[in-house]
Amino acid sequence: MTGRAIVPVDTSIDPASVPTAIFARSFSSRPVPAGTEVALELRGGDRLGPAGIMFDLDMDWEPEFLGAVENGCSNQRIRGRDWFSLPGILLGGPVGAGRTHVARRLARAAGVPHILFDAATDMFTRHCARPDVPLPLPIAPAIMACGCANPVVSIVGIEAASEDMVTIVSRLVDGATNSGFPDQALSAAIDYSAVTWIVQARDADEVPDRLASRLDRIDLRGGEREDRDLRIIDVLAEVLADRAIGLPPGIDLEDLLGDARRWVRDDPSTAKLYRRVDDRVGIHAPPF
Repeated sequence: MTGRAIVPVDTSIDPASVPTAIFARSFSSRPVPAGTEVALELRGGDRLGPAGIMFDLDMDWEPEFLGAVENGCSNQRIRGRDWFSLPGILLGGPVGAGRTHVARRLARAAGVPHILFDAATDMFTRHCARPDVPLPLPIAPAIMACGCANPVVSIVGIEAASEDMVTIVSRLVDGATNSGFPDQALSAAIDYSAVTWIVQARDADEVPDRLASRLDRIDLRGGEREDRDLRIIDVLAEVLADRAIGLPPGIDLEDLLGDARRWVRDDPSTAKLYRRVDDRVGIHAPPF
């Protein structure tokens, strides 16, 4: 079968020009949800050059992260892989560094979906016996729903994850073996090798070594004081992109920047900054 998204992500993409990969293949007589095997698109190959992802990211206050992205894109081109993918990343940094914001910005710049998974839940590692039905990790169904085999997947809550979940995540991100990850609940072998894994941690030193050793560590600076306004504008750009609108004419940008500076001083959380900026934009934005 061809890779077709149940939930469209970018309808401007010409399916004929996008490479595909067999993402899931049943290893039993029971088919996976979309058939005995699932072929999905590998996207972002047209974004690997300097005028693509790197140009759109434009996050000079995070040079280590930008360097990793630039190297990853160059490696894909050198190896003749016409799609976006980076080695797994352990993304640390202080409170308010914007780990999820950075992951979402990367996915948008690469033209791939972003999937968020909370590793703190234990519902996928509980022992199941009849008549219990084991739940598949939601990452694979989400990937099949969006029709893209190489999304950016952010894993949060690793500090509160169980030993069993840390083991599972370690196997998911291991580039040496994750091309044939056995999902017993789906009765399928899943190819996660094209996924860009970003494991987020407030204190990367506390992440178990069996997971950390499989990832390239990057510590975000979080924006020094002189970069604060750039970070605020970046969050505003994310809000506008999520709403698919331009800056509403009723917004006074200087007033918004002044309020946002105060919000960041009171609470550095990027997630809270996003919500406050989104609320302000929502007051002036046209109805959907």
